[in-house]
Amino acid sequence: MFKRGVLVLLTIAFILVSVTSCSSRTDFDIPALEAKAEALVENMLEGNFEDARGDFSDDVLAVLTEDVLKEGWVTTVEPLGSYVGHMSTDHRLEGKYCIINVLSQFEGNGVLVTATFDANGKIAGLRTTYQEIGNLETKAALNEIEITITGDVNYPLAGILTMPDNVDKPPVVILVHGSGASDMDETISGNTPFRDIAYGLAERGIASIRYHKRFYSYPQAASELGNSISLEQEVLEDVYAAIELAKTDNRIDTEGIYLLGHSLGGSLAPAIAHKHPELAGIISMAGTLRPLYEVSYDQVQEAAEAMRPTLSDTDKSLLEEQLKQIEGDVEMLRNIPATISEDTRLLDLPVNYWRSLGQYNGLNYIDRIAMPILVLQGEADFQVYHDVDFTLWQEKLTGRENVVLRLYPGLNHLMMPTQNKRDLSEYVVKSKVSEAVIDDIAVFINNGSPSKL
Repeated sequence: MFKRGVLVLLTIAFILVSVTSCSSRTDFDIPALEAKAEALVENMLEGNFEDARGDFSDDVLAVLTEDVLKEGWVTTVEPLGSYVGHMSTDHRLEGKYCIINVLSQFEGNGVLVTATFDANGKIAGLRTTYQEIGNLETKAALNEIEITITGDVNYPLAGILTMPDNVDKPPVVILVHGSGASDMDETISGNTPFRDIAYGLAERGIASIRYHKRFYSYPQAASELGNSISLEQEVLEDVYAAIELAKTDNRIDTEGIYLLGHSLGGSLAPAIAHKHPELAGIISMAGTLRPLYEVSYDQVQEAAEAMRPTLSDTDKSLLEEQLKQIEGDVEMLRNIPATISEDTRLLDLPVNYWRSLGQYNGLNYIDRIAMPILVLQGEADFQVYHDVDFTLWQEKLTGRENVVLRLYPGLNHLMMPTQNKRDLSEYVVKSKVSEAVIDDIAVFINNGSPSKL
């Protein structure tokens, strides 16, 4: 049955519930919490979804009913074949919370269940993601050094400086995520595009910096901001901190700092470049110069078109009702009234967040930056459209000597080979970022001039 809100949900997360607590306790009973997290997974594996809810906080219980939990779990694991076994359990402390990760192996992939426990030993946040097990890439040609990115002293972020072996002061690329709460590898269904890029560039003599996003490491920070949330807290403060860190690191070429933004990060690259003209160049990968509500609206229209033939008359009416609401939101976003209430949510996001997206839209900056630019786009991308978004890059940049644009047949939004799907199941199959893409990035950086690419 068609469900209200499905057209606005554009993330692959199983579920992430806002985390709130007033306690400052950090003396968690780690073995007990690990046992609770393992029991949660075991109950879901056995189909005991009511028992699985036994340690949920009241807020989570209100959202994750037995049916919702069951649907989410079955949808996650059903494509993977038989359950193989438990692989590992680990933990980390994040401020007032203890986060337990339970990794299970299935025939087709690994499933990581992340349970966030509050000071009362209750599960205040839950997320499942796919994670590759085994067959990790060799690290013989690189060194990985732990770093900390501190855009806000209250939210230090774990990061990695990946250095190529036997290269003195290599250039460095700072990797900027797309939207949503992402780890440093930008893990999506077990695919790790940022790790692929970091390892691939290291093999080609180039260093990289990647780090967890703030709301991945501190999920409670987003809920505490409420309607005041903006791109500064989600992305930009930490990007600026990474740039400043790179400028003071004598292990790398401090005159050769590049920025690669993926998806939302690629859309923000021109604004970041304008604030930091000392960058040697920027790379937009699967980004857009259009307002993101326009991209979201196109995605909604495509999803609705695919749904219609499968829906009953009643559900078609619900779909059209929701489309009308979305169209009204988009129309308002095209010209946000000055008198609009700050509590207003449009396309299920606070109006202040949309204002910040408008402020940092790439069209506001693309004509104001002079540094080299590389634009990468997959022809099979169903989230950013090559015939609209890549064409706009061409219109704005063609003729500039320091710009290269690359369109890759058969690659999707992750710059990986397409599975010929037009929904999030496109990413369930484990794949790798195309070597052709990594080659083009390396040539752009190592040659020092995009005209040689």
